[in-house]
Amino acid sequence: MDLDDVQRMADSVLRDYGVPMKVSTISAVDAGWTIAFEGHYPGAPSFEVNLSGGRSSAHHVRESLKRSLAVGD
Repeated sequence: MDLDDVQRMADSVLRDYGVPMKVSTISAVDAGWTIAFEGHYPGAPSFEVNLSGGRSSAHHVRESLKRSLAVGD
């Protein structure tokens, strides 16, 4: 997956599950990704998710983001 794919996936998870956050940065690190989120509201905490690159399929990224953001179907 490339940066644009990860961005789309992160935005999709936030939108699909109504998470009141937005993606602030995405960085490629050690064969994986670090995705930083910030809240939409002043004073809302920021959050960072580290995804390992060993299994970087779209399904793995989406499920890892859902688990890290504590959302589910």
